[in-house]
Amino acid sequence: MRQETPQSRTEKVWLAALLIFLVGANLRTAITAVPPILSNIQSSFRMPEWFLGSLTTIPLICFALLSPTVTYLIKRFGILTVTVADLLLLTIGNFVRVYSFPSLLIGTICVGSGIAMLNVLAPTLVSYLFPMKIGTYTGMYVFAISLSSSISAGFSSVISQWITWQRMMQLISIIPVIAIIFALLLQRERPDQRRSKTDAQKKLTTEVSAWKRPLAWALGGFMGIQSLLFYSILTWLPPILMASGIKQNTAGYLLGLLQLVALPIAFVVPRIISSLTKQAPMIWTITGLFIVGLASLFVIHISFWFAILACVSLGFSTNMAFSVAMTLFSLKTRTPGETASVSGMGQSFGYILAATGPMICGWLHGLTTNWVIVLLFLLAATLVMTFVGLLVDKEDYVFE
Repeated sequence: MRQETPQSRTEKVWLAALLIFLVGANLRTAITAVPPILSNIQSSFRMPEWFLGSLTTIPLICFALLSPTVTYLIKRFGILTVTVADLLLLTIGNFVRVYSFPSLLIGTICVGSGIAMLNVLAPTLVSYLFPMKIGTYTGMYVFAISLSSSISAGFSSVISQWITWQRMMQLISIIPVIAIIFALLLQRERPDQRRSKTDAQKKLTTEVSAWKRPLAWALGGFMGIQSLLFYSILTWLPPILMASGIKQNTAGYLLGLLQLVALPIAFVVPRIISSLTKQAPMIWTITGLFIVGLASLFVIHISFWFAILACVSLGFSTNMAFSVAMTLFSLKTRTPGETASVSGMGQSFGYILAATGPMICGWLHGLTTNWVIVLLFLLAATLVMTFVGLLVDKEDYVFE
C-alpha cells in the first residue's frame, strides 16, 4: 500500500473541501436561474401561465419522492459513486431542457432528481469527509448554496440576453461537470469509501418511526410551509416586480439581492437558535420579516425603495426560516438515528407540501390577472407557518 505523505493528505483535504463547496453550489443554481427568464421560456414554448410554476414544482416533487432512496444507494454503491451519478444526472438535465417542451419536462425531472439526492448527500459527505469539522464544512456548503443562488438569480436574465436563454441554461452544466472531476479524483484517492460509509451508516440506523409522532408532523409542516413560501417567492417575484414597471434585468438583480442577503444567515441563525431555550422569539421575528416583505410588494409602484425593502426582508425571512427548520431537526431529537428518521420524514412530507405553492400562485394569478390575491395567499401561508412553528416550540423532543 502506498504510504500517505503530508502533501498527499493536503491534496485530499483540498479535493474534499472543493467537492463539498461545488456540491453546495449545485443545490439551487439550476432552479434559481429559471424565474428571471420565465417569460423567455414561455414565449419560446408557448406554455400556459399556470404551467410555469411547475418548473419549480417538479423539482420539489422529486425532492419529496427520491430523498428516502439515497441511504440505500449509498449502502449499495458508495457515497462518492452516488455523488458522481447524481451530478451526471444534473448535468444531463441542464443540457437537454432547452430544446423543446417535452425536453423541458424531461430535463426538469432530471434536474430535480439530481438535486433531490444531492440535498441528502451534502450533509452526509461532510460527515464522511470531515467527521471532526462538521460545523465548518456544513457552513461551507450552505454558504455555497446562497452565493451560487444569488449569482444565478441575479445574472441569468442578463446572460440570456447575451447568449440566449438556452445557452445560458446549458452553461450551468459546467458546475456539476467540474464537481464530477473532483469527485472522481477523490474517489481514486479513497478506494475504501464504500466499506467505510456502509459501516458508518449502520451506526445511524434506527428502528424508531417518526410518522406516528405529532411533533414530527409539526416539524414537517413548518419545513413544508417555509419551503412553499420560498419557492413561491423565488418563482413569482420577478413577474410581480415587472408588473409594477421594473425592467426584467433589474428584477433579476433584485432576486439576486434576496439571495445575497442570506449569506450571513447560514452561520448566525443556527448558533442563535441552539442557544435559546424556546424558539418562539425567532419564529415571531421571521413572521415579522415576512409580513414586512410581502406588504412592501403591495406598494412597490409607489417607490423603487419598497422593492428593495421587500427583497431584503424576504431574503432574511426565507433563509432564517430554512435555517431554523434544519436546526430544529437536530434540536428536537437526541440521537443521530432519531435525527435521520425525523429529518427524512419531515423533508419528504415538507417538500410535497412546498410543491403546491408555485402552481397555486400561478393558478390564482391566472384567475384574476393581478398579484394581490397571490400576495394575500402568501400572507395567509405565513400565518399558518407561525402557528405551526409555535406548536413545535411547545414540546422538547419528538421521541419522549
